[in-house]
Formats: sequence, C-alpha cells, structure tokens
Amino acid sequence: MTTPCGCSAYSRSVFYIDALLCATAFFSFCSVEQPLGLIGQIRLPAEPLLGLLCGLFLFVLWGQKQLRPDLGLERPRGFWPCELRWWIGVYLLWMWIGAFFSPCRMVALKAAFAYSACVLPAFWAVYKMEKESPDGVFGRRVVWAALLGLGLVSLCALLHYGWHLFFGEPIRVDQIFLVTQPFLTDHTHWGAMLILWLFPCWYFVRHGEKSWQRGAALALLLILVAALWVSRARAATASLMVPLCVVAWLSWRRYLRQSTHSPQFIKRCRCLVASVVLAAFIAGGVWVGREMAQPSSEPVGRSAHWGKNILSLVHFRQDASGMERVNRWKCALRLTSDYPIFGCGKDVYPFVYGPYQKAEDLTPLSTFKGDNGNAHSEYLSAFCETGLVGGLLFLSLVIFGFVAGVKAYRAYDRANDKRQRAWVLSLLLGLSAYFIQSLFNNFLYLDSGRFSVFLMWALLQAAYIKSRSKKIA
Repeated sequence: MTTPCGCSAYSRSVFYIDALLCATAFFSFCSVEQPLGLIGQIRLPAEPLLGLLCGLFLFVLWGQKQLRPDLGLERPRGFWPCELRWWIGVYLLWMWIGAFFSPCRMVALKAAFAYSACVLPAFWAVYKMEKESPDGVFGRRVVWAALLGLGLVSLCALLHYGWHLFFGEPIRVDQIFLVTQPFLTDHTHWGAMLILWLFPCWYFVRHGEKSWQRGAALALLLILVAALWVSRARAATASLMVPLCVVAWLSWRRYLRQSTHSPQFIKRCRCLVASVVLAAFIAGGVWVGREMAQPSSEPVGRSAHWGKNILSLVHFRQDASGMERVNRWKCALRLTSDYPIFGCGKDVYPFVYGPYQKAEDLTPLSTFKGDNGNAHSEYLSAFCETGLVGGLLFLSLVIFGFVAGVKAYRAYDRANDKRQRAWVLSLLLGLSAYFIQSLFNNFLYLDSGRFSVFLMWALLQAAYIKSRSKKIA
C-alpha cells in the first residue's frame, strides 16, 4: 500500500518533470564546460539536469507500473519499423555491448552512459509527455525553451561579432568560432543547430496562438538567420536546399492526391516532372564534376564571400579543411574494417584514429594527438564506433524517422488539420537539413546536439502515434 508521503512525492515528480525538460532544453545551449578533476569536464547546468531528469523519469515509470509500454518494449500495431523506440532501444543496447570490447573500454563506457543519460529524457520522457498532453501543448512549450536558449546564445555571439566589427579589429573568418564561446565551442556545430531549429521557429511565426508569440518568433527567426550568416557554416547552409526539395515533393504528392484530372493527365505530369528532375540532377552532377576537375585560380577555403564560401565545398581538393575530412573518413573506414562487429567504442575514434592515417592523406590540420576533432560524418562515425550492426541501426533510425514523419504529415493532411500538419512538417524539415549536413559533420557526441535531435525525434514519433488514432487515420 502506497503511503501518503509516497503519493505526494510521486505527484510532485510528475509535475516537475515538465518544467525540468523545458529547463534542460534551454540550458542544453546556455551551459559552459567546467573542469572536473580526473573525470574530465562537465557542462553546467545541462548535465546535472539530465541526471536529475533520468532519476525522476524512472521514478514516474515505476509509480505508474508502465515500464514496458512506455519504453516501447511491446510490439506496436501498424507499420512497426516507424516505431523509433525499438530502433533507439536496440541501438543503445548494442552501444553498451560494444563498449566492453573497445580498445579504450573506460572511454566507451563513459560515452555510452552519457549517451543513454541524454537519450532517456530527450526521447522517452519527451515522447511520453507529448503523447499524453492535449493538442501537443507540451511539445510546443519545450521547443520554445530550446529556441530561446539557442536564440540567447546566438544573440550573444552576434553582439560579440558586431562589437569587434564596429569598435575593434574584425574577427577573421578562420576565427569565427570565437564568437560562440563559452557556450558553443565550434561554429560548425552552431550552424548545424541553427538549421535544425530554423523551421520550428518559422512554424511559430505562422501558427503562433497569440500575436505576441508570433512577434517573438519573428524576432527569434531574424536572430537565427543573421547567426547563420555570421557562422559561415558551409555544409549547414548548403543543406538547406534539401528541405526545399522535401517541401516540393510533399506538395506535389498532395496535389496529385487532390487532383480531379484524368489518370492519363496525372501520369503524363509524373513523367514530365521525373524527366525534369533527372535532367537537373545530371546537369548538376556534370557541373560539380567539372568544377572538381578544374583547379581554382584562387586559394579556396572558408571565405567572407558567401558564393566562394559555398563553392569551396566543390573545390575540396584545394581546401585543407575539406582534405582533412577526407583523411578522417578514410580512417573511419579502416577502423570499421578492423572492428567490423562491435566497432572501436562510442567516442573512442579521437583516441585511436591517429595510426590509421597514411602519409599521402595528411594535411596541415592533421594530428596524431587524438584531441582535434572526430570522424566528421555522423554515419561513418556510427559505423566505426559501433560496428556494422550499430551503423545499420543508426541508418534505420534516420530512414524510418523520415518515413514516420511523412506518414504523420499525410495523415494530418487527409484530416485537413493544417496546424498539426505544419507542426510535423517543421520537425521533418529541421531533421532533414541536419542529417544531410551530417554527411560532413557529426555533433551527436555533444549533449546539445544529441538532446536537440532526439527531442525532435520524440515529438515526431508522438505525432506519428497520434496520427494512427481512429479520429485521424
């Protein structure tokens, strides 16, 4: 029999977990690293909040006696591959198993613990709260908290940049990472988070419940766009083309479903659009191939000029940063070949990749110390650190997360729920942009990137589960 004291503690835990999730979303960006002796470093107050959230969430699950259904351990109905809870659970389990076979066991175990401690509240707790909240109130509230945190960090960075621009010596392009310190130590990470949250911010500009919310969202959107321009994040900016293609594809599919034209006319339209897309793809490939084959007349690399900045992605052979990425990718492939089953261990790559570099691949940015960067690819990092099985599980997460989002979008479109359809689309576009730029960078090893991505996955998963209800599907 539960005591009154126990009931009171349980009810307070359910109440405070909402506020703590919003606070963690905010402080996932507004946190600074502090030394922690022999253990390493800790981000305050984000990591203590994550630990507190884990304990509270497990306490809530224990109080409700719903551990199995809430963690997705029961077989779902419908198209089960879109149940991300299955994939995430197996991926975390495989990460823990692989840590015991890692050449740096303690590093891998610590990384697996940090990963799990972040994913548990960022995905399962958010999913539970969003699924049980009426009209998705919680999801919008926690997204607002994350946007405010990123907006505050971006505003501080813009003020830092503007102060040096107008009252001091302008910050050089190769030192642009200084403007985000001490909150975000890498400007490419800043750019990746900006493109991830741009589209949910745009959602509030269009669909905010009150006029002051729409005005605040517009101010935030302007800050994020200005920050993206200052960040000079080439891969993040170029990846914004992908969400535009996703919007065009979804709009085209919706037009075909709602069209009253004859089947022959629709078939001709499909053939015409497919031909145009194929021709554009071939032309783009030919242009990129020619640009890569022709040496540039000027030194390429990160530039203050936006056109040259983006074009340097194509002339990567003359860019030290681009060639160093190729070096890291080759090391990741060699590591995958040596550790094909369990991988070398989560976050172990920086400690072991040095001997896998070859002389012909070295660049001025190369190092054997193991303290400068990672595999620079979310996908190759998953394969070399968790093996072929872990890499395929991660790919399944990305693919079926996108499929779940498209299915939820189509369900709300059929129900003519424009507001919820726009909400799903904003999450889908943000994740699409992030995982395209993840071909060239990986930030899931950081708590801010990990919390943001799994938070969006949780909201998308909750929307997909709600879309399968009898009222919508």
